[in-house]
Amino acid sequence: MIVLLAQLVVTALLFVVLIAWARGQQKQRRVGSWDELVGQLHRNECGFESISERYLYKGGIKASVDDIWSQIDGAKGLWALYRNVPVLLKLADYAAEHGDSSNEALIESLRADAFQIRVSVITALGKYAFSRSTVGASVHAHRAASMYSDMLFHLTQLFQDHSGGLFPRYLEAM
Repeated sequence: MIVLLAQLVVTALLFVVLIAWARGQQKQRRVGSWDELVGQLHRNECGFESISERYLYKGGIKASVDDIWSQIDGAKGLWALYRNVPVLLKLADYAAEHGDSSNEALIESLRADAFQIRVSVITALGKYAFSRSTVGASVHAHRAASMYSDMLFHLTQLFQDHSGGLFPRYLEAM
């Protein structure tokens, strides 16, 4: 009898936790207004414009592996990239919802890039935190910055090609 009661209590608790988690995920996926999304960007925290080849219009960066750590302001810049990635995905979702047409393959590519960027940032920060050396962290920081640049380029393409009416607002926000 006690075992059955314990099983019911544990099942009920798991059900409550599952519902709370699902609501949190649903709230997080909600695409807000344009101003809300743009307000979440951390644009000036990493100085990314200075290391990109042609900011927004071409992928790739001009910083070397040796220089990347100092040029993005180290862990602070990496953390800004990490926090911007979900916002950029929300901008892509906004473009898909409010644009003329959408390119599902490009949006899925952006999602894959976002995952890889976040993994590279976490790896770089972990290497820096445990060794206090920027050598190992710089390799992952360079990889994250390069993928971030490619992500910005693809996001610009998405707005340009499929959401032309939103493109000027996108450029102003970035």
